[in-house]
Amino acid sequence: MYSGRVMDELTDVSVPEWEMNELTHYHSILSWVAPLLNQRGLRLHQQINREIERRGGVQRETTDHPAKDGERHNEHRFTF
Repeated sequence: MYSGRVMDELTDVSVPEWEMNELTHYHSILSWVAPLLNQRGLRLHQQINREIERRGGVQRETTDHPAKDGERHNEHRFTF
């Protein structure tokens, strides 16, 4: 479960200053809603992706992804 800062707190902090758990948490969320993001959201998601890559990527154990325990990814998709 995520226990970092909420997005309101992070908007005034540059992405390189975010903690890794914050980057991976918001990367996961923004990935799920990517088709619905406006230009600002897409830009933030790109910045998060670049920062994760700059830090050497994500180790599978540190991700906050729903399928991290070997569950199928499609089991967590939203239906509209």
